[in-house]
Parts: sequence; structure tokens; C-alpha cells
Amino acid sequence: MADENAKQVLVYTYDTTDRLHALTGAVSVAEGTALTDGQTDVAPADNNQFWNGTKWVGGDQLVTAYHYDTNGYWDGSTLIPDGAPLEANETTVVPYDANGAGMYKPKFDATQNAWVETLSKEEIDALNKPADPKPTAEQQTISLLGQRVAQATADNAQLKQDNTQLKQMVSMLGQTVAQLKAQSTN
Repeated sequence: MADENAKQVLVYTYDTTDRLHALTGAVSVAEGTALTDGQTDVAPADNNQFWNGTKWVGGDQLVTAYHYDTNGYWDGSTLIPDGAPLEANETTVVPYDANGAGMYKPKFDATQNAWVETLSKEEIDALNKPADPKPTAEQQTISLLGQRVAQATADNAQLKQDNTQLKQMVSMLGQTVAQLKAQSTN
């Protein structure tokens, strides 16, 4: 049975489901009560609202943790309070090259504590090649109409050729009929 006269102390709670460990509130407990996960007796100062495992830090003290897979390739980032412990395969080293520019396919080299670019200059140049512009709907319609005009022109030329051949055949047939009539009257 708890001692009703026990001195009360404030315990500060934080969210354990998110690595930011945001302050969620405070509860009064009997002095000497064992703390559980998500609790600390360290009071936050000012606007410090994120627990880093040893102290409260403010929103301006959040840092990015860069995660890399088992082969060392970057596979995501997350915000954590400055001073929070890093998980396996994480670093706070920004994946920039020596000139301070971002990388296309960074890989973390733990021996150098640095990121290295794994794509060749040729691969990077290919990625930076401008994409072929996609035609607009209007351009696609004009192209389709042009194709139809070309087909109609070809069809018309064929009809003219067929008509010329038919005229020649009719002329030859007329000559044949005239010859047959001339022979039949003879």
C-alpha cells in the first residue's frame, strides 16, 4: 500500500513511438517511484521539448541521421534530437561530396567516416541529359492531322492513277467495239 504522505515529484513523459521523443506531459508520482520507458525526472528548460536520452533539446537542435543499408548505400534519413544515440548503420555526416554538393548514389565508408559517390562521371552525365520533350496535346493533334492528310493525298494519287488506267481501258474497249462493228458490216 502506497504511503499517502510520501513526497510527490514531477516525472516528465515523452513519446517512445517516435525517435524525436517529443514531450507529452508531466505526472506527479511518489518520490522514489521507479521510472519506466518514456519517463524522466529531468525537467525541460524553456521551449526544449525533445528528449535525447540525457537532456531536453529544442526544435532548433534537431539533426538529421542518415541511414545506410548493409552495403553502405544511403537508404533514408530521419530527424533526431541532437545528442541522441545513433542506431546501427547511421551517421550524422551529410552525404555531400568534397565540394559540398549532393551525390547521386552515395555510399558510406565507415573507415573514412565519409560518403563516396559510386556512380561514374558517364553515368551521372547520362542522368543529367535532358529528357526528350513530350509533345503537347496540340502537337499530337497536329501530327495526327498531318498523317491523315498524307494518307488522303496518297489515296487521291492512287485514285487518279486508277482513273487514268480506266480511261485507257475504256478507250481501248471503244476501239475494239468500233473494229468489231466495222468487221461485222464487211
